[in-house]
Amino acid sequence: MRRNLLPPFERLVTRYSLPITVTPKILILRLSSLGDIVLTTPLLVALREKYPESRIDLVIASEYETLAQVLPAVSRVHVFNKRSGFSGLLALRNQLREEKYDYVLDVHDVLRTKILRQGLGKHVSVIDKRTFKRWLLVKFKYDLLKGEPDVIGRYFEAAKKLGITDDGRAPTLKATHVRDPKRIAIAPSARHWNKRWPVEHFQRLGNTLLEKGYELTFYGSRAEIALIEEIRKGLHNGKHRSLAGELDLTDAAHSLAKCSAAITNDSGLLHVAEAVGTPVVALFGPTVKQFGFAPRAASAVVLEVEGLYCRPCTAIGSSECPEKHFRCMREVGPEQVVVALHTVIPAKAGI
Repeated sequence: MRRNLLPPFERLVTRYSLPITVTPKILILRLSSLGDIVLTTPLLVALREKYPESRIDLVIASEYETLAQVLPAVSRVHVFNKRSGFSGLLALRNQLREEKYDYVLDVHDVLRTKILRQGLGKHVSVIDKRTFKRWLLVKFKYDLLKGEPDVIGRYFEAAKKLGITDDGRAPTLKATHVRDPKRIAIAPSARHWNKRWPVEHFQRLGNTLLEKGYELTFYGSRAEIALIEEIRKGLHNGKHRSLAGELDLTDAAHSLAKCSAAITNDSGLLHVAEAVGTPVVALFGPTVKQFGFAPRAASAVVLEVEGLYCRPCTAIGSSECPEKHFRCMREVGPEQVVVALHTVIPAKAGI
């Protein structure tokens, strides 16, 4: 006979549908990366609306610590420094155990969070990342992800015991929305090479926008300065500047909020721009929307080469094009981006 291994209280809740504790103490684990952390914000907001007096904490990696200032609905952000290694992970786990959380939501589910979540709360829930279905789509182009929740929806699945549902809201960050109608943000990089739109495409697009009187602001990390400067060398007369390596994540969020639109690859800054309400034109190449990272905002447009036999070739990106032609990015032309900008920038801005 199969034994019911649920704790007595949870068996009672399940059997009689009793309400959850009015103020549960909740911990969410999402160490990285930038975009994935931003995508937790609909969940954070929904939890805060459901449990306004609750303690709702988040664990992130130290490299994203400056984002904490603009995250909504969080009581406290705990930081893990990867350089501290295994001993640092155990020290953080011991610290978190003292908090005695009611619910722990692991929406990352990697080795570090598997170790970290042990013994942290009364109830532990783990994200279903659809890893096998992603593999089938990449390896055999067999798509079982149609109709599946996006990444935000998968975060909500992990929180179903808390009685909240995904209402389709987009990510949000606490940033001031005072826009300059002539300022366009460009985030031309991504962690992996084959998720980057070609340099010459950014140059052609940039010159078109400069000729129309727009001002271009480039965003990226210190490691992306060289790429951005290569693009800027091909730009003609007009106002353009780079803030790469100059802003922390909070400052980048506030700066992106001032732009009338953002042009990005499938990268973390895509989600930051969307979360501060800036209309986005996103360039998807080797990855596809079915993986769950497409923007939700009505003001966002995704450009991609649909029906290309080799897409997707990876779930996260790689250092080369396996087919050597890079058609997934090269065949999205600058003219298409300009047309897309027509749809996201108010007509009075003049594009």
